[in-house]
Amino acid sequence: MSGIGPRGLRYLGLALLAFTGCGGDGAAPAGAAGTGPRPVVLIGFDASEPLTSALRASKIQGLVVQNPLAMGELSVKTMVAHLEKQPVEARISTGETLVTPENMNEPAIDRLIHPPQVENSGGASLSGAKTKKWRVMVIPKGTTHEFWKTIHAGALKAAEELGNVEIVWQGPQKEDDRVLQIQLVQSAIAARVDGIVLAPLDAKALVEAVEAAVAKGIPVVVFDSALETTRSVSYIATNNYNGGVLAARRLGETLGGKGKVILLRYAVGSESTEQREKGFTDTLAKEFPGLELISDTEYAGPTSDSAQQRAQSLATRYRGKVDGVFCPNESSTDGMLRALEGAGMIGAGK
Repeated sequence: MSGIGPRGLRYLGLALLAFTGCGGDGAAPAGAAGTGPRPVVLIGFDASEPLTSALRASKIQGLVVQNPLAMGELSVKTMVAHLEKQPVEARISTGETLVTPENMNEPAIDRLIHPPQVENSGGASLSGAKTKKWRVMVIPKGTTHEFWKTIHAGALKAAEELGNVEIVWQGPQKEDDRVLQIQLVQSAIAARVDGIVLAPLDAKALVEAVEAAVAKGIPVVVFDSALETTRSVSYIATNNYNGGVLAARRLGETLGGKGKVILLRYAVGSESTEQREKGFTDTLAKEFPGLELISDTEYAGPTSDSAQQRAQSLATRYRGKVDGVFCPNESSTDGMLRALEGAGMIGAGK
């Protein structure tokens, strides 16, 4: 080494740093050559085949799942009970469950993540004479996500078991068409259905239409997301706030209580997902002070594709700087999963 001067020693040191990929503290920086970005822990909401497959592969570390089959069934049965002058509960919870790679094979969990589904086709319509004692129109937020297909299966299950009600199933294709939802409620009023079962896209936008139906003597059961009215017969849903709590605890425990976190919100006005988001952020603040929420102002939008576009932007912005992500519904989780996979930012957990 006696033949190397100060300048040569400096170049040799730089060369060694480049070779090892380490900084002055000896640690490899996130995203350094040969290491790639650190894997991100993803916690989502709702189940679908792509999401459960990712859970099985430990690309997702937790899914908070609902019971849409029970939700669809109880919504219709509650409406018919009310029509037949039986007492009904003002609020019915259908439960929420944290599914992990460790418990997903348990029989009770497997039934929740692989429920029956019905495609949005066929069935009764608003035109023509009734074929049963009661005609009930069921209006979901959308008809594309697997969640709504299971709601449909639950509604038809109730109709089959009761034997005295026909279901008219109509809803927007995407979960952003408030105008169409209002028009569907108005169509139900014009057709003089016996009852309406509604999952409102917006806690405020559907109030006027629902109260108009009630004023015409048509009762309304609200499910999935709350509506800012006291005129509905019953509200049947997941405890969405607690779902957010479960998600925050799973993320916090998986990260060991430390790290940087992103919340990709769903849509403004969607009461169910807003409650999940609030449960999540409240729990981070109360129970996991070592988790820093570095982004919580972005919205996924109504489809997996819109969610993927927003998630790709977040992945680019926070590459190597984020440890965990929470998404509050099926489409936002699916879009984020695809974006993180495409960016090479997701793996078999931490």
